[in-house]
Amino acid sequence: MDKEELPAEKHTYEEGKVSHDIEPQVHLEEEDDSPIEEVRVIVSNVDDPSLPYNTFRMWFLGLLWTCIISFVNQFFYLRQTTISIGYSVVALLSLPMGHFMARVLPTRQFSLFGWSFSLNPSPFSIKEHVLIGTMVACNSGTAYAVDIVILQKIWYNSEKPFIAGMFLVLTTQITGFALAGVIRRFLVRPAHMIWPSTLVTASLFRSLHAMQDEDDDGRMPRIQYFCIVASGMFCYYWLPGFIFPTIGTIAWICWINPDNVVLSQLTGSNGLGIGVIALDWSAASAYVAPLVTPWFAQVNILVGFILVTYIMVPWAYYTDLWHSTNFPIVTAALFKEDGSEYNKTAVLNSDGLLDETAYLAYGPLRMDS
Repeated sequence: MDKEELPAEKHTYEEGKVSHDIEPQVHLEEEDDSPIEEVRVIVSNVDDPSLPYNTFRMWFLGLLWTCIISFVNQFFYLRQTTISIGYSVVALLSLPMGHFMARVLPTRQFSLFGWSFSLNPSPFSIKEHVLIGTMVACNSGTAYAVDIVILQKIWYNSEKPFIAGMFLVLTTQITGFALAGVIRRFLVRPAHMIWPSTLVTASLFRSLHAMQDEDDDGRMPRIQYFCIVASGMFCYYWLPGFIFPTIGTIAWICWINPDNVVLSQLTGSNGLGIGVIALDWSAASAYVAPLVTPWFAQVNILVGFILVTYIMVPWAYYTDLWHSTNFPIVTAALFKEDGSEYNKTAVLNSDGLLDETAYLAYGPLRMDS
């Protein structure tokens, strides 16, 4: 592989002082430079091999935040008011912690089983920061297999042994990571592949570690722009989030005739929501992230959403398809054909499996449109 070597600074600690040595900075292969302009602007194709990454700071902060975030997100996962902390929060909080550890940890060398290492080999680097965020990102979301264990216990009174549930979650998670590794060469490694949400993360880390833009042409530094936007978002969210939650979703069409049931079903916040105005960013980005998702993908989602939600669902409901008018137009509950609540345990045997005879006697299950 042809490589172009450029001078770069290498930071080393000696007796608490930083020395700057010249080390090679490696350009990746030309085909690794993305043909997409947005990717080239955000993601650098230059690697500095002198930056440390496998450090005590990385492992300590990564494991610490992984334990905290995974516990908090799982604990509040089943609450009505769900609280979910993303890895972007960790990216913000771990940065000052990393710099603090770089200041206070000793720089001398330690030896353990013939392996020499330092708790503080250099200033806190972007590679350490990205690895911390990656560790948290892999564990910040609740595993889908947890739903199986929880639903069996709560809704079907079938509590499995802890070890069985643990292995179920582990096997599904490991299978997912294994499949990701298999398709990495096809969906990740090629330079022409683009992952919009990852671009946002890359831009965040680059902004946090760039004191000023590479080309000093009078533009606002990335970190300054980020701080201004973050402060504005923090101040604004107090309005729809706490002070005036009503403006989160405004179903203004319902104001025309509040007592009209059909109008409420079609335009209400708890109905199909036609014409609803969302001033709460969490509501506006509930289905798709507008600032991240490409325009063609947003149009694709919008067309499918309109076709299903605004055309097919009203047609099925108001033509009484499968007795759908016996149920609310939008609900997560299950019903019998007459509109009464469906008793799921009545069609299960002692092993928690479907009893076909009981199902035929009790009646078919119905859902909303």
